Amino acid sequence: MILPGPHLTRKTPRLFPHLLILPLALFLLAALSGCDLLKEQNEPEVGTRRIVPEAYDGSSADEENRNGITAETLELTPRVPLDDTEKLIRVINTNLDLDTNDEQILVLRQKADPQAPLKIAVIDYDPVRVTYSRTWESLINASNLRLLDISLKDVVGDHNLEIVCRGMNDVGELTLDLFRKTPSPTGLGLYFTEILRIVADGSIEIDEVERSEGYRLGQKNGPSFVVYAYSRDAESENILDKVKRTYYWQYQQGRYVLTSKERLPGAVIEEKQLEELFSDPSVEAFEEFLAGPWYLAGTDGREEILLFLPEQRRISVYSGDVQEVYIWQASFRSLSNRLLAFGANESIESIVRRFNVEVVSLNTIDVSILGSEQWDRTFGRYIKLTEELQHDLLSEEQTRIDSAQIELNGLYQSGAGFQIIFEPPRFTWIEKEGSFSGGFTVIHLDQDILYLQGMDDNGLATTTATYILEYTEKQEGNYLYRTLTLVPGKLSVHGVTATAETRIVFEQLEILEEEAEEVPGESAESQEAGQPAAQ
Repeated sequence: MILPGPHLTRKTPRLFPHLLILPLALFLLAALSGCDLLKEQNEPEVGTRRIVPEAYDGSSADEENRNGITAETLELTPRVPLDDTEKLIRVINTNLDLDTNDEQILVLRQKADPQAPLKIAVIDYDPVRVTYSRTWESLINASNLRLLDISLKDVVGDHNLEIVCRGMNDVGELTLDLFRKTPSPTGLGLYFTEILRIVADGSIEIDEVERSEGYRLGQKNGPSFVVYAYSRDAESENILDKVKRTYYWQYQQGRYVLTSKERLPGAVIEEKQLEELFSDPSVEAFEEFLAGPWYLAGTDGREEILLFLPEQRRISVYSGDVQEVYIWQASFRSLSNRLLAFGANESIESIVRRFNVEVVSLNTIDVSILGSEQWDRTFGRYIKLTEELQHDLLSEEQTRIDSAQIELNGLYQSGAGFQIIFEPPRFTWIEKEGSFSGGFTVIHLDQDILYLQGMDDNGLATTTATYILEYTEKQEGNYLYRTLTLVPGKLSVHGVTATAETRIVFEQLEILEEEAEEVPGESAESQEAGQPAAQ
């Protein structure tokens, strides 16, 4: 039995007789053109709340609308005019006070100084004047546009939302700015006060502890989150020694206060390779050290594998049968043994992850994977996946099938939104833009090849495509997982060569039916009826 639904397929009869293989293969090879079938297009989902317009750069006065916003982004214009010296970076539509009208948070920068600190401003609705106005603004320590993250969290625990600004300054230090809503001096509009500013060359963590049911129901306040900042110990000669600073919320002072400063001695560097790594401040050296697969400790590599590919600018997370691929956008060294990497989901670019990597030993790293929400974060210790371990894991997890034994049948689905339905000797490729169908065959040269020949309604040959094929199967109990990985390729007299780095992964899950148990008395009745007994 094969379940319907995502990543599942329906059972179809195997209709691939050997008599059809040879003439079909000859026909397909005769029509070979080496063209790619369909290009993988991963369009990011458009967010409905956060809007990032392309700010005007002053290159064309004719294209400029008001306040430096081009005509293409007119609908994203802030609800109040900006100063002539200001450049709009981002518009965030949100609700800061739970009333019926949305507010705006603007991210601004001075046009004359691209390196100037960023500024945020709050645009609030005035029901008396029936108009919007800028009620508050403040500079923040962050200056890197790409790495700025603004969120709303109840950090204090009193059911009010604080503005949380995370980012990085122009010297590579991490920054955190927290702003809390307070009464306006004029008595009109939303107003905020800075309650914490931190700059650290290591890491900054907000300990978002679980709050009680009473807090979630609005019956009482919850505990305030504690903030930790880690920096290198400037007074120590050991480059691994760190200083941990702890900040607690103080109601009496109306802000976060530094309550402790603790020195954390670093491990003694015994391996020369680590010493060289920690002494080298370049990002490239750290990325090269991470290159390759790492598996989550305590799971024998079966539960989760992190794959760092610095040359391809990819970070892949394999968890069970799920693969997430992130485009490696940027990396920054914090402490000598830490790297902060930012990745955007390959399919949905609005999903961004922060990978905090701390080297523990030559073969051990601690990794925190952080999203924008409290629940969207994981932490684990990962072990370097050596060639021996890779071989063992692959042999245990998946079985490579010889091309002569590959029988593609049924529905395969990709996380990128593609589907292939195999009904030998025909196939149908389905994606958002349309579908494509024809005949297919699997060829074995130096590598396995999936060759697709498109056909129109009259049976005439149309577009062709060649893919380098990797086919694996893995069985867990009654579950049989099939994975089909396709890489665009080109056939020639010298064999097949890849024409792109794109890897499209299709999956199929089949639930195998258990053998029926013999029912008492059934055997005798079957024999009386002249039929063989069930085995």
